[in-house]
Amino acid sequence: MHLELAKRNLIALAALSGLLFGLGYLGHLHPFFDALAIGRWAALYGALFFLIVIALWAGRTLVGAVLCGALALIVIIPQSSGNDTSGESSAGSVRVYTKNLWYANRETNLVVADLRAMAPDLVFLQEVSAHNKSIMDGMRATLPHQALCPWQGWNGMAILSRWPLASTAPICSPQRSVMAVLVAGEEGPFWAIGVHLQQPWPDVQWSHLEQALAKLPTFSEGAIVAGDFNTVPWSAAARKIGDITGTRPIQPIQATFHMRGIPLPLDQVWASGGRAQVRPKAGSDHHGVVADVWPSRGDPSEQ
Repeated sequence: MHLELAKRNLIALAALSGLLFGLGYLGHLHPFFDALAIGRWAALYGALFFLIVIALWAGRTLVGAVLCGALALIVIIPQSSGNDTSGESSAGSVRVYTKNLWYANRETNLVVADLRAMAPDLVFLQEVSAHNKSIMDGMRATLPHQALCPWQGWNGMAILSRWPLASTAPICSPQRSVMAVLVAGEEGPFWAIGVHLQQPWPDVQWSHLEQALAKLPTFSEGAIVAGDFNTVPWSAAARKIGDITGTRPIQPIQATFHMRGIPLPLDQVWASGGRAQVRPKAGSDHHGVVADVWPSRGDPSEQ
């Protein structure tokens, strides 16, 4: 009796895990499903694990072995998340550094040192506050063109550029979510889009994002997008930004933040191609990300 109950529980757990995996693809229908997307791959791993246990328990050794092989193979899938990775294996011409500073970060010297060591062309900063705003002054010699969206004052966003900006007055979303500046790059102008989304459902991530996207310009010049997305790159919210800007997440996608020990790739760079690497935390609770990328080019609707 107890064994039969245990088998039924395993089957129920496998079914529930499979259901959660499938619902994670429905983020475009409701923000609740997009929140499930964060754990989509964990749900798939769980479903396969429970199926392996069920198969081995039933004496289906071959089935269990095949499922073990499938589980081993899909471990690498979240890094690509279904995106075409062609053109992403080599470095691009624009070096980008994105960093959630943490508003109370007082180790600004570590951030400035890493920025100088990486020598980026563009820097995207989140949680710019009175405690860490000195970083902008510390980089003014090499990144003199700077724009800031202050919002609440402790949670601002900034973009620093080696190249001139069309205007030092950036486009700022109504609430903290997205900022944009037009950069006069060496190979032509492109939009630099800074991102710091709110938390996923039940928080206001989607409602603030929809307001932000309504304020953004058309992207006939192309774009580079970077920041703290507060969601995974395969979520509908992140993909919405990618679709509008004609960009895709730059590989490899790696964890930049740990939520109760769970590694999450929240800090991302999106462009048409390139290569990324994770940088130290430098007094923050987020790792920085450096990427050598190519901006997307032209109207995304025509790509």
